[in-house]
Amino acid sequence: MSDANLPYLTTATYSVGRTIRLIFWAAFLLLQPSFTQAHEIRPAIVDLNYTSSQVADVEGNLSVVIVLNLESLIAGIGPEHDNTDTAENADDYKQLRSLSQAALLDEFERFQTTLLSSLKITTSDNQTVPLSVSSIDIPPVGDISVPRDSTVTLAGALSNNRESYRWQWSKSFGEAIIRVNSDAASLDYAALLSPGQQSEPIQFTQYTAQSVWTVLKNYIVIGFEHILPKGLDHILFVIGLFLLTYHWRALALQVTTFTLAHSVTLALGAAGILRIPASVVEPLIALSIVFICVENFLSHKLSKWRIAMVFVFGLLHGLGFASVLDEVGLDSNHFFIALLGFNIGVELGQLFVVTACLITIAFWFGKKPYYRTLITQPISVVIALIGLYWFFERTFF
Repeated sequence: MSDANLPYLTTATYSVGRTIRLIFWAAFLLLQPSFTQAHEIRPAIVDLNYTSSQVADVEGNLSVVIVLNLESLIAGIGPEHDNTDTAENADDYKQLRSLSQAALLDEFERFQTTLLSSLKITTSDNQTVPLSVSSIDIPPVGDISVPRDSTVTLAGALSNNRESYRWQWSKSFGEAIIRVNSDAASLDYAALLSPGQQSEPIQFTQYTAQSVWTVLKNYIVIGFEHILPKGLDHILFVIGLFLLTYHWRALALQVTTFTLAHSVTLALGAAGILRIPASVVEPLIALSIVFICVENFLSHKLSKWRIAMVFVFGLLHGLGFASVLDEVGLDSNHFFIALLGFNIGVELGQLFVVTACLITIAFWFGKKPYYRTLITQPISVVIALIGLYWFFERTFF
């Protein structure tokens, strides 16, 4: 063997060794629950339901129904954490997650004073509406690695005049999705509030219109946050598109195809025309990640078959995006504005991911002779393993 072959052998050996090490670390990361639970911390969903005084029950004419991760609030895990496992009180949270319904109810009874003092509904002249706990529904213990959503219902009494009200709760409780319903007026109000943010004035006895800009802004934020930081599966899919080729024409073709496809099913899903259960969609989204990354490993260039599959996978991801809007709800008076805002937010999130990949990977390593061997293939293997893990997790657990 001549010495001229030694540089190639050295590079090849290095490549194989690096690939093996990356696969090892990928397998290690897959065992970390903080990495695999991509949507662990979610906004609470708050429904403000107003009933006119003629038919209101003895507890009052306002019912506040809050769907939340009760254990994370009791454990004091704030919004600065993307995942409960990264918090300093992670052990307390896990212990609470394993409690029976009766035991967690006992914990809530000790916590409810803190809850009531940390949220408020105020009038236009800054008077606070007294609230009390009406009921609480705690699901039985299940898989403790998956959040358990409890439902807390509060009761209060509002004035019968046309005074406006604002909702707010503690910054430490994180984000909240506010939805308003009334039997006295047509209200289509839905807003994502950042931690500690106060809502706009709400009038329960007459139509309350959100401005077009407010609706657009709120849904842009919701769409963007579904990608960053909450949409790890969508992030990895976009990275997979980038890894095959970073040249702007090929990359733009893939991203545009993906965007057009998910926009179609997002619109159909949001309009209620096309509905597929998340139990079907989510495993298929995981498989789409695996497929793209396996092709990255085997193929050297963009093909028509690849574009067709990106379109199909875009349809799947659009259904996943639509499930987010099911939770939030769409303002029926600004349906297309809300839908447009959410889509813009998603696209901005995807654009951020692509730009980050171009700056951190393609700019520095794109023209290196080892780019495919040491960058594209190993990272594709890592992402494919993650997608495969998610498929089995979402299908069988």
